[in-house]
Parts: sequence; C-alpha cells; structure tokens
Amino acid sequence: MLVFNFHHVEAHADKAGRPWLTISPEGLARFIKTFRMLGFTFVSLKSALDTPEAFWADHDRKVVITFDDGYVNNYEYAWPVLEKMACPATFFVLPGAFGGTNEWDFPNLPESERDALMTLEHMQAMAKSPWVTFGSHGLKHRHLAQIPPDLLQQELHESYQILATHLGEAFLPIMAYPWGKYSSEVLVAMSNTPYKLGLTTNKGVWHPASDVFQVPRYTGFLRDGYPLILLIKLMRNGLWPKL
Repeated sequence: MLVFNFHHVEAHADKAGRPWLTISPEGLARFIKTFRMLGFTFVSLKSALDTPEAFWADHDRKVVITFDDGYVNNYEYAWPVLEKMACPATFFVLPGAFGGTNEWDFPNLPESERDALMTLEHMQAMAKSPWVTFGSHGLKHRHLAQIPPDLLQQELHESYQILATHLGEAFLPIMAYPWGKYSSEVLVAMSNTPYKLGLTTNKGVWHPASDVFQVPRYTGFLRDGYPLILLIKLMRNGLWPKL
C-alpha cells in the first residue's frame, strides 16, 4: 500500500517553499489518472478501520491520498477534483486553528500574508461527501516530540474530542503527526488514546505488519502531477513494476 501526503492545491506556488508543497488541480487529476492507468486503486482510510480484510486484499496495487493542515485551497481546489474523479481522501486538520492561518510556517508574516485554513463550516460541508474523511493533525501544529507531556495529551485528546463531536462519522480516529515527527514518548501516548493509526512522513510501503502508529507516507510534490516523472519516482523507489 502506498500512502501519499499533499498540502496545497492551487494553480500558483507563489510563496516561499510552495513549489515543494503545492500541486495544481490539474496535476492532482493527472496524479490520480496516472495511478489508475498503472492499475492501482485508490482506497479510503475508513475501510482500513471498518473492513481491514477487504482493505488489505491486493494491497500491492492500492493507494491512499491524504492532505495535511486543512488549507482553504483544499476546499476550493482539491475537493472538486476528488468529487469529479470519485477518489477518496483523508484531510488531517487542526481543530485548534479553525479559520486561522499557517503561522507555524510563516510566524513573522502578517496574518493576511499567510495561508488560510478551513473553517469548521468548510469541513462540515465536505463531510457530507462519500469521498471525504477527516483525521487529526493535532490542535495547533505543535511538534509533538518537543512539547511537555501535558501539552502532548492536550494535542492528542482535545483534537480528537473536537473533531469527533463536530464531524461525526466523517472523522476517523487517525493522527497525522505534524511535520511527520514523533518520538518514543509520542508512541506510548498514542497507545493510550482512541487513535487506531498514526501517520508519519517516513518513506516506505505500508504493509499489514507495519507498526500502526508509524505508517509511512510519501510527500506529494508539484512534479508528481506529471505521469513520466511519477513513474520514474516509483521505479527509483522500487515501487514499480512490483511493490
């Protein structure tokens, strides 16, 4: 199983660092089309929890799409692509920053120059879609391995409670660690929460025997919207023609 992680989805990557974290709507559509052309199927993380036997059947030809941070551009540009292409995806969001901005990336910029995050209303609209699910990205994008135990508990438990309350069945008990970073203490804390999976940014293929709190993900980039480049990336990582 391959898990890909995207951030921004919009036509222009005009902020510092954005070329590495942005894919256009057309690029996202090409990404989905390319994998389907290669014989892969896109599956929802919800099925990993609800029907694991079916989820893991033929897992070497399945792909999961995720989005981190919960940007408004996900609502504006990613969601329509997923709807049009009937492709499932999970959005990992920050209930401590509904309608806020990505101050963790640009702390010295005025709020008006940062990237806007979705409001709860945006998420509740998306939650009605059969193709959209949500997970936790913590409360405020804190580095979980660098905060004291009381804040860690807050990041894990409060984010869970808020999202479960407001998003209902569209919320999955899954955590995507901010920046993909975690520690042995974070893993222990996760084992004492309702979360069933923890997603990292460690490169690798997700297997049935993988640690459930150390699920690997490949970061999706602008260039991955081009079929030839994506195919070369898969081959270089030993992911094609055989996982």
